[in-house]
Amino acid sequence: MKTLHSVIQTLNPYAAYEKTQSTRLRKTLMCDNVKRLKIIGIIGSSVNLLLLVLYYLDRGFSGLTTIEATLRISWILASIIYIIGVGSPHSPEVVKKRQFIFFYGATGLCLLFASLITAVLSVEQGSTFLYLINVLLIGSFLYLSLPEMICIISPSFLVLVLSIFFTPGSILLVQGNFVNVIASTAFAVVIAQTILTSKLTQLASTQTILDQKKELEYLIDLDGLTRIPNRRKLESYYSDHPHTSFALLMVDIDYFKNYNDTYGHLQGDQCLIQVAQCLSHYPFEGLTTRYGGEEFVTIIVLADLERITPLVEAIRKSIQALQIRHEASPFGVVTVSIGYVIHVVAETRRENHSNETTVLEDFILKADQALYQAKENGRNQIKLYQE
Repeated sequence: MKTLHSVIQTLNPYAAYEKTQSTRLRKTLMCDNVKRLKIIGIIGSSVNLLLLVLYYLDRGFSGLTTIEATLRISWILASIIYIIGVGSPHSPEVVKKRQFIFFYGATGLCLLFASLITAVLSVEQGSTFLYLINVLLIGSFLYLSLPEMICIISPSFLVLVLSIFFTPGSILLVQGNFVNVIASTAFAVVIAQTILTSKLTQLASTQTILDQKKELEYLIDLDGLTRIPNRRKLESYYSDHPHTSFALLMVDIDYFKNYNDTYGHLQGDQCLIQVAQCLSHYPFEGLTTRYGGEEFVTIIVLADLERITPLVEAIRKSIQALQIRHEASPFGVVTVSIGYVIHVVAETRRENHSNETTVLEDFILKADQALYQAKENGRNQIKLYQE
């Protein structure tokens, strides 16, 4: 089975990756393929157009009515249709089925036109150079797997084989020409396979690095103990929501020093984790972060700010409902005190005219002042900051 799997991977490098990653890699390479085939189309059309002009200058209008000229005109038209119709996908997310259809169709036609022109030329008119240069260009410039190369090359190669039997004086009858066609085709397939495998390895390695970087950035924004966002994440979240009304809560565990003295620091850590998870999983739009020690800062985004006070009270009750035993507290269980400040965007704009700052530290300071009042009033309660 391992040998069979290795053979499959050799024939189709995409098989070495899981389905989701393979699909993304195909779409990523399709973005490049679309651009590269456009370049081939533009260059090929320019060359064909120049040859048509030369045919016209040499033989007049009759020079444009030959089979070869007709094929070159068709080639130019097909290139134009491809360039216009395929679009310009700039990322894997925007690559659709249409891009695949246009790309494979245009690539196959490019080689097919080269084969047809080669097939109709006599020994006196030319050589197999047109087919050879096109098959090698496709194999070395585009990212194609072995199955894709076979599907693209087969019609063209069949045309060349048939021309030997049905075209008198075909250039393929000249000794060595057909051997050159076979050798070049095989060489193009090998080149394509090698380049594709190398490119896929490069893309996969790059994606691994990006995933690791993303994971590292995620871990940097997490508190090591509670596994919820830390102060760094709080600052970036605030920066990303400059025009949002919200309430900022400063949450402090009551008598936490007494808890540590009674149950030990390991149990204290478990208490912090439980409180942090309860706060972070409470259903509201916003963010809960560990600010330091037994303090947490929560930002609640709510369109109806009149519902903030009931929500803050519900959060306080949810911590008490955990029923974490705390014999060193007059409440018998772990509770929290919460100071909070409400930030309304429209009001802040008016306040800005009186030169009052609105940075994050100001809101935290106000919430902390409200928290101090809640503690002074007996703890296990909420307090709104008042000017």
